[in-house]
Parts: sequence; structure tokens; C-alpha cells
Amino acid sequence: MRESWPFILPLPAKPAEQYEVLASVFKSDIALSVLKEIRVNGKTYQKDILRRLSDHSNKSVLKYLRRFVEAGILEEGMDRIGVEGRAVWVKWYKPTFMGKWFIVLLKPREEFSPSEISRMLQELIAYYAKSISRICLNYGLKPERFKEIFDKYLR
Repeated sequence: MRESWPFILPLPAKPAEQYEVLASVFKSDIALSVLKEIRVNGKTYQKDILRRLSDHSNKSVLKYLRRFVEAGILEEGMDRIGVEGRAVWVKWYKPTFMGKWFIVLLKPREEFSPSEISRMLQELIAYYAKSISRICLNYGLKPERFKEIFDKYLR
């Protein structure tokens, strides 16, 4: 078996919302290109995204950014910065918890430092453990069994 990358994509609970999220990401090459330009941590400014994706129309790029915000993949905001002695508002995007994992899926592993991978794995395991615990409580399952499985692979 080829080497695999442990991965989880957190999705909304409702199937219609899951479809909306997955379709917004995988609908077109432009959508994928836009997401690849978003930083995993911190803000990515709209002007930088448009500049780096100059081979696509601004209208198309902005359409996908709006879709990602509506689907809960990105959040948006504005910063007021000083440029040449005057105040200018600039729009930014940053991934939501769910959006972060789509971006990580699309970027090569080599782009991440060992400390970033460590931090992402800790977040992933914490999220997964919380989800498993909730499912165990809802279905009367024993969480110890899942811990045994995890411990088995740490040896």
C-alpha cells in the first residue's frame, strides 16, 4: 500500500450542507485554485489572491470567495491600514476550522514545517477524540475500546 496521509474533513452534520460544502470546493478548477491561495493560518488579503490568480477573471475569483464564505469554509473581514498617509480598507479571508482542512488537503505536505504538522495533528486528534466521545455517548459505546486501538499503534 502506498504511504497515506492521515486526514479528516470535518463536515456539517446535515447532508444538504455537506453537499454544499463539497460542491463549493470541488466544483471547478478555479475553486481549487482559489483555496490553494488561502493561508492555513492567519489572514490572506483579497488583493493578494486576485494578483496571484490573474489568469482567472476577478469576477470568478470573487464569486468563489463568496461561495466559500456562505458554505462556512472561509470567514471574511476588513482591516483599516495606512497607505501613503491615508486610511484604506482592505478585505481579508481566513479559513474556518472546517476550511483549514480543505486547504491542507490541497497543499503539498512539503509546504508545512514539522511544528505546523505537529500543531495540525494535535488539533485533528482533539477534534476526532471529541467527535468519537460524542458518538460513544449517543450510542452507548465504550470509549475505552477506541483508546485501545489508538494505543496499539503507538507501540
